[in-house]
Amino acid sequence: MNFRFLTDCGYLPADQLNERDWSDITLSREDARAITAQVFSISEDINPVQFLSIADRRIILYFYCDRDIDYSWFSRRLEGREGFADKYRANCTDYGILVAKRNIHKGNALKQFASMINLPVDKIAKFGDQGQKGGNDHELLAYPGSFSVYRHDKANSNTFNSHEAFNISNAAGTLWVLERLNFVSPDNTRIDALQDMPFIQFKQTYQAAAFDMDGTLISDGESRPSDAMYRMLAALLEKGIPIAIITARNAEEIDHMFLRGFNGVLDEPSKNLFLFLCNGAALLNSH
Repeated sequence: MNFRFLTDCGYLPADQLNERDWSDITLSREDARAITAQVFSISEDINPVQFLSIADRRIILYFYCDRDIDYSWFSRRLEGREGFADKYRANCTDYGILVAKRNIHKGNALKQFASMINLPVDKIAKFGDQGQKGGNDHELLAYPGSFSVYRHDKANSNTFNSHEAFNISNAAGTLWVLERLNFVSPDNTRIDALQDMPFIQFKQTYQAAAFDMDGTLISDGESRPSDAMYRMLAALLEKGIPIAIITARNAEEIDHMFLRGFNGVLDEPSKNLFLFLCNGAALLNSH
């Protein structure tokens, strides 16, 4: 697999990174010990499970929690501890706590995606299910044109929440929203919404889309997106709409959870599909 890694100069091949570049995105054994001590100082009931790695580089330390419980309070507690937020960032998902270096987060990946396709962030429709403060999609959904399909930050007026508005959640919520958005491709081919909606986020015209994967493209209990989701994403790509998948998953996981099924839907790999792994620490070339 062909990876590029996040640096101050954008995404670069591994052989172009220096020691400082690697230290900005990877976790050393000393980092792991310091993070674990901070976590256990709050609760000893949360257990470290594994590192999420790319090409043998340790990016994220993952702590297991009980499923379907909002642990954003724990992320916020960690962020408030002395010496933690200077070096690390904590976010929660529906399955655990993720800790990485400070600059590794989905909002940073989103900005990199916007720069690559030369669009302002508010022209990208953004989707996630953990948009609450301390959630793993909070930074992704911080801008206008954001759509949460489960939890969101109630103080963020930029985000429309399909779960709260219509009790339509997760992948079903993502499909429901996509059917109601207007897109326009670089060659000005317009993709009009199937239905009109009164909310301001639905009145905008978008030129790209960015998605979290677990809980957003894939519903709880499923191992991959539905055929309907694959067809929706393929239709956008075939119309020239750039798509970013921004996930905490690593390369092996996104391969068997997303790419293998998608390859049967697309006639050929798309240059408009961008895969940001480990919350944006690495970019995988899918074509």
